[in-house]
Amino acid sequence: MKNIFSPGVKVEIKEYGTDDNDSYCYTSQIEEVLKKDVLVLGTPIVGGQIVPLRINRIYILYIYSSNGIYSCKVRPVRHYKKGLIELVQVEIISDLAKIQRREFFRHECVQPFKFRINENWFDGVIKDISGSGIRFISNDELEVKDHIYCRIPIENDSIEIEGIILFKEKANVELYKYQYRVKFINVVKTDQDKIVQYIFEQQRKRVRQEKGL
Repeated sequence: MKNIFSPGVKVEIKEYGTDDNDSYCYTSQIEEVLKKDVLVLGTPIVGGQIVPLRINRIYILYIYSSNGIYSCKVRPVRHYKKGLIELVQVEIISDLAKIQRREFFRHECVQPFKFRINENWFDGVIKDISGSGIRFISNDELEVKDHIYCRIPIENDSIEIEGIILFKEKANVELYKYQYRVKFINVVKTDQDKIVQYIFEQQRKRVRQEKGL
């Protein structure tokens, strides 16, 4: 538990009971561990706006630890500020479960790419990628539920994957107007494997650089 629930560990939060195909995970991190079943998280911020979690509502917490990805149910019990930081205290109300699906791993990046709607191509920049979807910014306005085709560069090649827009917001970036979260659909397994392999290779490179190897 100590290796999993530690300050600074990245987490994602999703409201319990929502459909995986239509849900949005908010990114945050663990700020404090008060007890073995009580955590303090940074209140999620989306597009520069604070997104307070609803008190006593049940959420799924995904924990991205060095040992893998875990999930558990949590219940927010109070909001408060520490200095200028907005925080939320949550209670863990279920056992911890390890997630075996590698496509959950997200890789943060700044990767220009192209996407297509019908026969028209547009430009965007991928901010993070996993085997199940991407988050990207663009100056082109799209709508939730729009279907797009993403041409994603992978090393010296590229793959084209269909996706559906789950979430739209204003981009908190000077040069781009909009930010979107896309879930891949009708994915060919070999393409998904290429993305996952690419993500893990990038993570290994980052670890080697941090260690000065």
